[in-house]
Amino acid sequence: MTGAALMLCVVLLPAAGAAASLVVPERAMAVTALLEVAVLGVALALLALAVQGPAIDAFDHWLHLDGLSGVVLLVVAIVSVLAAVYSAAYMRHELHEGIVRGSEVRRYFAVLHLFVFTMVAVTVAGNLGLLWTAISATTLASAPLVHFYGSREPLEAAWKYLVLTVAGSLIALLGFLILYQAGVGPLGPTYNFSVAVVAGAAAHLSPLLAGAAFLLVLVGFGTKAGLAPMHAWLPDAHSQAPSPVCAMLSGAELNCALLGIFRVYALAAPAAGGAMLRTGLVVFGVASMLVGIVFLISQRDFKRLLAYSSIEQMGLISLGVGLGTPVALLGALLLVVAHGLTKSLLFFATGNLLLRFRTTAIGEVHGVIRTMPWTAILLIGGALAIAGAPPFGVFIADLSIVSGAFAGHLWALGALTGVLMVTAFVPLVLPFHSMTFSPGARTGGEVGALALAPAFALLGAVLVLGVWVPGPLEQLLHSAMTVLPR
Repeated sequence: MTGAALMLCVVLLPAAGAAASLVVPERAMAVTALLEVAVLGVALALLALAVQGPAIDAFDHWLHLDGLSGVVLLVVAIVSVLAAVYSAAYMRHELHEGIVRGSEVRRYFAVLHLFVFTMVAVTVAGNLGLLWTAISATTLASAPLVHFYGSREPLEAAWKYLVLTVAGSLIALLGFLILYQAGVGPLGPTYNFSVAVVAGAAAHLSPLLAGAAFLLVLVGFGTKAGLAPMHAWLPDAHSQAPSPVCAMLSGAELNCALLGIFRVYALAAPAAGGAMLRTGLVVFGVASMLVGIVFLISQRDFKRLLAYSSIEQMGLISLGVGLGTPVALLGALLLVVAHGLTKSLLFFATGNLLLRFRTTAIGEVHGVIRTMPWTAILLIGGALAIAGAPPFGVFIADLSIVSGAFAGHLWALGALTGVLMVTAFVPLVLPFHSMTFSPGARTGGEVGALALAPAFALLGAVLVLGVWVPGPLEQLLHSAMTVLPR
């Protein structure tokens, strides 16, 4: 198949899953997950084609895939497949307990696949107007999932999510309009507003307009990416949404927003100057790390704890790209992958806790090692991984970003980043240690093998990334580096 056909397939398969979920019986929802498995297969074929040559551009630049968007597509595809599989186990348990009805399960899977459709569309969008539309659509597709349980708290979280991220999208829209205006001079008033066309004239854009466009997009889509101080929606949404949805929000959707920021950054930097734009990324990155760590220390809710960890990690990725050195860029891109997989692992593991203990309060969960020994392994392994302990993928990415700061002779910034990483370690690991090894245990046991399998697959993957980066992934990361300014 050609690259254009593969891109169409990878977008249309989750849309087909949404339609199928409306007619498949609720007790056979796992069948619709097979369509997400097909998404992963097509995505891997598409990425294999992309890393062998230049960017894939199709349909008059409406669809576009390069190394940068390929990294995000890889994470979206893996997380979406495993979230769909885990959802089958999660919703089967909720259905058995009488928490949800069959019609609600069908609606859940339909919207879940629609959410995947919007995220995949982000990764293959070649037209910048389509890119903005797809990123904004991820909010509209995921808000009903945040509100899935229908009580007052999920409703408040969903509205907060909608209001703040839609406001951010409107700010980003102004940035895209200014970027379009910046291209009118060199390209004419009716030019094709696509990544490929604008990139060809990037050095000839108005420096003032290009810089303003990037800053607006950074603030606008930074809201959706959870960068501080625009992060307020994220802890509420993560604490109220079903655990598989949390995995997709944190592990995949945040990366889609970052892709929009980095795409405009790459287009604006040749005209506006990379140094000024990198400063914006570094400032928001450090601020997000500080805010995330401060709130990590005081958390008593394990889902909110993971949410603030995501804010810290998004800040670290932004910082790594802002540093601009090759080692830091490679570390930031590896962190996109490692964080997405690790955070999904933790939301699956804590989802098992929630199903068994029916609480997200850290102080009310005890003796997991005796009640749910396999989930306990996932909790401790995932906590160590996300905290940056060796030999997991996040550790290698974190180390690369700090090394990149030192390589660029930014000694104070590198030292500050290292101190913040170390500071975050105990607040991340200690709560999971407490829940796992504290005395006392409730009767019960594991939720089921299907609820464990996706998390163990991710634990194996993040462990492998800590000791070996597979050749095709390394090639994809290096391809993505060529898109970003240095």
